[in-house]
Amino acid sequence: MTDRSLVVLVTGGSSGLGLVIAKTFLDAGFRVVIAGRDSSRLDAAKASLAHDSYVATACCDVTEKQGADKAIQTAISHFSRLDVLVNCVGTSDRGLVENLTLERLDELIRQNVHTALLCSVAAIPFLEIEGGAIVNIGSLASKVGARYLGGYVAAKHALAGLTQQMRLELKPRGIHVGLVNPGPIRRDDAGSRYQSHVQHDPNVPAAAAKPGGGTTIKGLPPETVAAAVLRCARDRRPDMVLPRYLRLLIAVGHISPRLGDWLLLKFTSSKG
Repeated sequence: MTDRSLVVLVTGGSSGLGLVIAKTFLDAGFRVVIAGRDSSRLDAAKASLAHDSYVATACCDVTEKQGADKAIQTAISHFSRLDVLVNCVGTSDRGLVENLTLERLDELIRQNVHTALLCSVAAIPFLEIEGGAIVNIGSLASKVGARYLGGYVAAKHALAGLTQQMRLELKPRGIHVGLVNPGPIRRDDAGSRYQSHVQHDPNVPAAAAKPGGGTTIKGLPPETVAAAVLRCARDRRPDMVLPRYLRLLIAVGHISPRLGDWLLLKFTSSKG
């Protein structure tokens, strides 16, 4: 019989990767709280998980402090503890840096960084009690500055820096903070989600609308990424890159930026 003593909160858990992460933790014996902004999608997500007594929902906007506080308090009010926080809210982008507006960059940082900061700060007192973990969902864009990703690279690099800083500051308090950096994730709407971002700019190839901005790296099943998130929390892994072989290429690029640039040009297409 599964001992469901542990509790995880997954922000952005009503659909996509967040919902897969919620299911992965549920299958691993956790009680789960999923947070999102749309109550109908939350209800549908909860029904799909099919374990009503072990799943709670928090309808809130975690880009605001009030919403982040509500998400954490939902976990405490329903299950009286919090062991793992997964910050899965995020937004990608497409386009050239020269066309990036400050308003769009602010929006991307609000979605990818502010959400993680606000939820983490609200969760710290409860995670400290349990010796828990925070897992932030980064990206290969947290590690390299690939082309055609608009302000996404800046936002995910900021999240990577925030994650390491939190890990160093919170380790003495018994809280682990990790970053999972997946490559392109397989989606049903692959190739169409960002079509509007690129179709009006002749300098951005049509391939940039695809997952990863047109990278030649094969898309990851969301279940693979979710399993890595679970390992990051359980094994207290500081930083994970998927697929794993790219960690070596990233390291090479940091040692030799010229070679790193060549590798990025090789793995991303400039043709439509």
